Amino acid sequence: MRSLHSSKYAKLPDEEKEVRKKEHMDDEAQQEEKDMNINFTKLTSRYNFHKGIGMANKSVKTDKEIEEIIYESGICVRGMIMNGKSESEMHQMIDVSEEYRQKMFDECKRHFLQENGVANGDTTKRSEVFRAYQLSIKEDDRLKGTWSLQQYEKQYTAALAAAVRAANPNWKNGDPFDASILDSVTRESVESSLMKSGNTLVKRSSVSGSSVDMKI
Repeated sequence: MRSLHSSKYAKLPDEEKEVRKKEHMDDEAQQEEKDMNINFTKLTSRYNFHKGIGMANKSVKTDKEIEEIIYESGICVRGMIMNGKSESEMHQMIDVSEEYRQKMFDECKRHFLQENGVANGDTTKRSEVFRAYQLSIKEDDRLKGTWSLQQYEKQYTAALAAAVRAANPNWKNGDPFDASILDSVTRESVESSLMKSGNTLVKRSSVSGSSVDMKI
């Protein structure tokens, strides 16, 4: 498989090449997180929202009216603005259907293989999976459900990287690897090692018995 950064850094000295590659991957990871968090935007300034979406409408006076404009514009799914809600309301683990856990796993694996483990916001289809999932559940559960599905997403990606590093301890994100390494990594195999701890999912070996709420 190809390396995403091989041509971009080919003429740089090896040491500088690694630094540039690491900086680029960090930027991509930060952008990916930013893209995800648009769903959780808090309406702290009506003026900034008007300016940001080109809707400077003096007749809009309440946050609820602004939320309605945002929902009607299709910027995000109804129920996905956390204005007036605390993080504790949003950051709750709820049941996620097997259908959408599988869709998220498939997308994580596809993207991981395509980009050699690099979180590339340009080629991921994670937003499409999240949006479809949000629309499949009731409005009141969408913030919590998105948080829950994101916990699975993180564990799927971590398991894929761990499998590659187990086969090649020197592997770094962006380096090519033998795709067959991931043949044995399935959603079921990843989830069998997970447990719910508070409002997150963790590997069973990383928590004490007293902190575990349930096995997934």
